[in-house]
Amino acid sequence: AYSHGMSATSLAFESNHTIEEESSTFCCGEPVLWLFFYNLYPLIVEQITIIQLPQIESNIFLIPVSLIVVTLLVNWSIRNKLWFGLFFSLHYYFMTKRIRRHIKDARFEDEREFDNRLVTLPKIKITFDDNRTRKSGKVLINNTIKFDKKLEDMRIDSALKGYVSERKYLSKDRDWYIYEFYSVDSHKQLKIKSASDLIVWSNKTADDYALRLDERATVPLHHLGLVGQTGSGKSFFIQMVVEQVLSKKVKHELFIIDPKRTDVYQMAKRTVGDERTADKTNAIELIKQFHERMEKRQDELQDFFISNRNKTYKDAGLPALILLIDEFGSLRESWKTLAKKERDEVDSILSDVAFMGRQLGCILWVTTQQMNAQTMPTAIREQLVLKIALGDSDEQTYRTLFSSGVDIPPVQFTAGQGIYSYPGLASADKPRLLTVPYCSFLN
Repeated sequence: AYSHGMSATSLAFESNHTIEEESSTFCCGEPVLWLFFYNLYPLIVEQITIIQLPQIESNIFLIPVSLIVVTLLVNWSIRNKLWFGLFFSLHYYFMTKRIRRHIKDARFEDEREFDNRLVTLPKIKITFDDNRTRKSGKVLINNTIKFDKKLEDMRIDSALKGYVSERKYLSKDRDWYIYEFYSVDSHKQLKIKSASDLIVWSNKTADDYALRLDERATVPLHHLGLVGQTGSGKSFFIQMVVEQVLSKKVKHELFIIDPKRTDVYQMAKRTVGDERTADKTNAIELIKQFHERMEKRQDELQDFFISNRNKTYKDAGLPALILLIDEFGSLRESWKTLAKKERDEVDSILSDVAFMGRQLGCILWVTTQQMNAQTMPTAIREQLVLKIALGDSDEQTYRTLFSSGVDIPPVQFTAGQGIYSYPGLASADKPRLLTVPYCSFLN
């Protein structure tokens, strides 16, 4: 039993182990009495003739035993949310019990309590993002002055059998430490064998203005910054999202620049055509073309915005205009031979797209191998809402892309694995893990 000096309400809802011990006391005590008076007591009455023992009806113990059993079952059902199903309840019960046991073994109690049979543990709650699949969720541990420091330093991965703790933070009211977790199986890389399978998979969670990144993450179309070294799966990821964009019922317009003429360039020529595909030699020309298209879009939406306040291009039913620049770092390096005026003009155009594009539906996607002040202007980088780092990157890249205080999970990433941040899903200082599907048909 792990609870000590707690109220009845606390015992009912906070300490499974205390209730279980009390339950065993009642459940064992009452049936033993009933069995004694049902089987043994009549024999004793027959054998002892010196005194007249009273006759006791054994059935009088059935009512309290039944009430106790029903009460315990109801309490257990409420604590473990039986209304979600028996398998859910058992899963919830054993998961909570394991966490409590590990916290107990970590000696969260005071030293003076350790020798006692009953010790105090914080309240624990578990929520799942999907109660049926139970692939991810949150463990909430009640914060108190007594446990605050220990909870701040605690990692609960070892207590989550079959799950991995992803990130930890305090609730807004600071009453709870929240540990997000995901199933180990959910981050096995999904293999998609055809373009049609990719579209079916994407459409399960993404509409015409959204992209599905992996099994857990679906995000609206927005400015994207993607970082990944050679072999990180960056090229496969780009082709995957381009395939998704092209499959939408809304005919979004893609403008693609690949200075190295790699797989992305060949895909772009095949899917969007020569007019909206560029390499290093005509990249600036295509950027200016995109900027002109953005200015036309601004004129198109002027009347709509006047009569529809706080609306975007999506509300007007217009497609997104997406400028994808692969290997932006090396492309920008090649511009050093240009006159400063021309370099500044290009930076100004890209800054315009980054600042003004969201409402107009003019979206900037940039990828690079490393992220720093030289490869990406700060004015542009700060406007990249969706940030993704695939594979392992250096510390400077992580800090530049996400934030100076970014908390990188201690995981060795393979191709197609990494981290991302997006408002409402994962903050820049606490990015979430990402496992991009392996699209074998792109080979």
